[in-house]
Amino acid sequence: MAVAGAVSGEPLVHWCTQQLRKTFGLDVSEEIIQYVLSIESAEEIREYVTDLLQGNEGKKGQFIEELIIKWQKNDQESISDPLQQCFKKDGTREQQLRKEEDKVCQFIHKRRTGQACSPAPWSPPL
Repeated sequence: MAVAGAVSGEPLVHWCTQQLRKTFGLDVSEEIIQYVLSIESAEEIREYVTDLLQGNEGKKGQFIEELIIKWQKNDQESISDPLQQCFKKDGTREQQLRKEEDKVCQFIHKRRTGQACSPAPWSPPL
């Protein structure tokens, strides 16, 4: 959900910012939320917001799951955007997603082991 989510997801950005401010007392900017919503992986969003909230118990966990559901719905709506369809048709979107997956894997590996990993080089499908 990269570019389109950050642009067309203004109601989601506003909702998320308000929830974090009112429910959890966090002074977050909409720019931070736009960054979070631009993340390509639901798992990485879950991990990032868990760190931001310093946990995922109770209301925190409910908020995170509701955010993921809204993010996925917003992402599906953005795919109907003609620009997103062009990305999907020419493989650019798929390549972007694959590169993001690699980044997430590296991020998770580094957090768990404290070491960077060197995955096999990725090549686009033929």
